[in-house]
Amino acid sequence: MGVTRWAAVSALALAAAVGAMGAQAQASDLTIGALLESTGPLSELGPTAEKAITIAVKVAGQAAKDAGLSSNVTLAAADSQGDPQAALSAARTLVDKGASCIVGPTTTPEAIAVLNGITMQRKITLWPNATSTRLRTVNDDHTIYRTVPADDLQAKALVVAIEKHIGKGKTVALAYRNEPYGEAMAKSFTQNWEAEGGKVTGNIAFDPQQAAFDSEAGQLVDGNPDAFVVIDYPETYAKFGAALARTGKFDSKKLFVPDAMSFANVPENIPAESIEGAYGVAAGSPQGTGAMNLFNKLWDEAGGVANSSLTANTFDAGILCFLASVQAKSTEPGAIRDKVRSVTQEGAPQFTIENLKDAVAAAASGKPIDYVGVSGAFRFQDNGDPSSSLYDVFQYQGGKRVTIEQVDVK
Repeated sequence: MGVTRWAAVSALALAAAVGAMGAQAQASDLTIGALLESTGPLSELGPTAEKAITIAVKVAGQAAKDAGLSSNVTLAAADSQGDPQAALSAARTLVDKGASCIVGPTTTPEAIAVLNGITMQRKITLWPNATSTRLRTVNDDHTIYRTVPADDLQAKALVVAIEKHIGKGKTVALAYRNEPYGEAMAKSFTQNWEAEGGKVTGNIAFDPQQAAFDSEAGQLVDGNPDAFVVIDYPETYAKFGAALARTGKFDSKKLFVPDAMSFANVPENIPAESIEGAYGVAAGSPQGTGAMNLFNKLWDEAGGVANSSLTANTFDAGILCFLASVQAKSTEPGAIRDKVRSVTQEGAPQFTIENLKDAVAAAASGKPIDYVGVSGAFRFQDNGDPSSSLYDVFQYQGGKRVTIEQVDVK
């Protein structure tokens, strides 16, 4: 498995306070690990995540340098392949490279394998983009934090989107991947939709490894439901979507999908007739803020892949690891873990990436701070999940993802 190391000329406050006492900062190098879906069923999301965490390392380094502190920050990245065993192997490689925290992976089975296999033992904070509520039930010794909301909130966002664009009390046909992400999302969506007076039909659990989906597609369109919800990954939906189109009864403008199906441009292997006009939801970020405007500027300046969902969340995870290390005055994983809440403390002085230099100085002095991320403020619950989230409601128009509105759910 290839490992990519991204070096940034950067600086990190990891020692004594900057202030009246005039204490000297002690140089210490920090390595941030990243588990990327470079290959596998979610490979569409890998390039944007890689770009987001790379930008985070560079921004953190520049802020520390501007604050007058010196050290090196290195990003070590590895391909988790969408597979639990491959993810664990990749995580071990990152730890061997000295990673003090790890951003990623994207699926729940991967995250659980990494947690049980290495990160909980080493007290390494894990910042997965996996959204299944199953992660709330594992024993993680307070090492899992998520800058993305869990699927119970996403299910509520789906309900809001369908009610607005299809109507309340309608019949929705549901199909989902038979694994933790699909199961948890389907269960939560069904509960929320029925609580609003709607009806769910189908409830089709499919094996993502099966060769064809014509039977499941036929069941989904049976009875001409008012809307469809398909909880899937891009790789599988290329086949499922083709099967839906072959039924002759599928209207993609009545389709709603979750965050795993959010990408800047529709992949070429997904038939247009299976997704054009479809709606979806994914964790969003406040628009028009100074932090978002700066993030967009940095993204454009970096070149490469177009921006998409969860990039701000991935970026923020890297910045939080950095600031927690600054406040801990250490790169020791357990010390970083114990300072995450001290750099997101409600009521403390607030900082964003616009004044990250000042956040570094305050954190290095041992003072609690409240980092307000590009994706918003973080109020972590006891289980490490954010307590609320802003969601984008998007639509695929001309093969591109277009955000049409945002909804706030709790």
